Amino acid sequence: MDGGTYSAERNLWDILDTAPTGDERVLKRAYAKRLKVTRPEDDPAAFQELRDAYEYALRHAPRFAAELAERHAMPAAERPESDPARLPPALASGLKTDTGLTPPAPTQTPAVDIPAEAPAAELWGVLADAAQETHAAQEAPAELWGVPDEPAPECMPPPEQWGVVAIDPVEEAASLWQAFLEQSRRRDAAAVLAGFLEREELLNLDVREEFDVCALRYCASAGYNLSLRNALFEQLGWEYDFSYLARRHGDLVRAAVQRYRADRSFAHFSNNRDSYPGLDCILSQQPPSAYVRQMLDKKFNLQLRGLLQTIRWQHGDMLAYKLDTDLFEQWEQAVFSRRYFKQTAFASAGLGFVLHLILSSLFKVAGVSLGDMGAYASLLGFQVLAFSLLAMHALRWPAPLFTRLQALQEALQKRLPMLQARPGLLQLAWIVPYLLLALLLFLPERGEALRIATSVGLCASALLAYAMNRQLLNGVLLAAALGLAMVAAMFMNGKGSTALVIANGMPMMFCLLLLALRSAGGLYEECGLPVERLPRLRVAWLIGCAGLLLPLYLQLLPAVPLGAALYAWSCAGLLISPSDLRWRTVWPLVLVPSLGSVLLAGQAAPVRAMSMMHNGVELALIVLYFTVRCIYLRYGAALSRPGLS
Repeated sequence: MDGGTYSAERNLWDILDTAPTGDERVLKRAYAKRLKVTRPEDDPAAFQELRDAYEYALRHAPRFAAELAERHAMPAAERPESDPARLPPALASGLKTDTGLTPPAPTQTPAVDIPAEAPAAELWGVLADAAQETHAAQEAPAELWGVPDEPAPECMPPPEQWGVVAIDPVEEAASLWQAFLEQSRRRDAAAVLAGFLEREELLNLDVREEFDVCALRYCASAGYNLSLRNALFEQLGWEYDFSYLARRHGDLVRAAVQRYRADRSFAHFSNNRDSYPGLDCILSQQPPSAYVRQMLDKKFNLQLRGLLQTIRWQHGDMLAYKLDTDLFEQWEQAVFSRRYFKQTAFASAGLGFVLHLILSSLFKVAGVSLGDMGAYASLLGFQVLAFSLLAMHALRWPAPLFTRLQALQEALQKRLPMLQARPGLLQLAWIVPYLLLALLLFLPERGEALRIATSVGLCASALLAYAMNRQLLNGVLLAAALGLAMVAAMFMNGKGSTALVIANGMPMMFCLLLLALRSAGGLYEECGLPVERLPRLRVAWLIGCAGLLLPLYLQLLPAVPLGAALYAWSCAGLLISPSDLRWRTVWPLVLVPSLGSVLLAGQAAPVRAMSMMHNGVELALIVLYFTVRCIYLRYGAALSRPGLS
């Protein structure tokens, strides 16, 4: 043969992916292993090549074993390891060259008497393609290692010689599967399966495939043992590849995989109960009516919403196989429906009290006394009004009214698409009116009508601010904001003829606290303003603040305009300097009133008595502290990073 013949040949042992051997068990295992990745429906040519190699090796296995035994019996000095031409064909077939081709036929006389016309492919234990085998069969006698082949039998060899057992694979696999189940009940399933897969019966490919089908049917049905199922998935490789079973048993594969995922999801939730509040309620298999008290808590309700959505959209297999679907839907209906929470009741009580306080202060500004009966009636009436309004909002009743409001809101968003990209701009609806009304309080002399209008406007701006930030103000935070606003208003009350009363002081301080909270939450970014300008804006604000405080302290300009400008400048500074209201952070602010008094010490008595002048200076010092602290923290963080900052 010429060199072109050898380029089409492949090594016999390369095809079977095993070392040269004469052991039929090893050959059958190698063939079964290769058959899993060489399916006839995927690559018919490769499958035929594998089948031919397997039949050839199995047919000549006794001679391969004899040659290997003879070779190992030879002295090491006489073994022809350096000359591949003198190796027996069974060993020479395992030799691989760097190019992956079978070595060419030797030109010298071999040690074994081999006819010159014998085909080189058989001499080296390789299989040529179909055309070469046909050509070799026509031109050369069929000889093996220089020994003429035995005459071909008149009939086909028995099935056992081809690796096929004359049994029913389905019955044999079912019997083996039942035996395996019996053993797994008494011993560890993983250990039993590892040894069971090495049995002689499972070397038959048809029996092995039917055994896998029995295991798959077991995993796809209910009532399986969890440890046994996990051992099957791990040792049969089902965690990564189901392709050879999915072609014929797609429904079983789908059911087995879904149950496997359901168990894994259930184990994940069970092992992480602390990370999923409300999980015990869902897994308890009890209706929502058994947890009425917990359902009145808004925080618990929101946590349940997130948990139910996670199970519904990310762990659907667990919902289908491990939970009661009808009961789960009851929980969804109860959690996602409109409810009146205990937090809503607290907010209603606080709102009613604030409205009563505002009305009493307005009557005080107007010089009208309510009396005891009028005060009780006002308090009770505002409580009823607050509970009714918040209950209507929580329950969305009447539905047509809220549907109409929702449609108006959607129409407004369509006409103003900028609000969708910049939701922070909606906060200007109360920030701008609040700032203008607060500046009116700097006027030394105000008429009765202007005083009442200012008080009503501040109350309306406070209510509007609360309505637009209900998600921010809830629970303890709302109570703290109202308490601080009331204390500040009482502190400012009764300080001379120009002093603020509670009707002005409490709404103003409430809006100021809400502005600080919104700024800490990123109001500047929500307005869509460029973040990269923040360092320069903070430096510019510091320069402007110093430029307003210095003339006020040195009495270079009129104090009232400077105080109003300082108040407006401080509110603008809150937008770019996030406030941190933790106790460890705000303790230096206890010095602010004293510092404000020092800055106003040289002013005239009427100016020093104006509450708004004190408010402007103190607010400027507070924002100055937060701005300097923010710059210091950012500068320190930049220095700690490697490279340029």
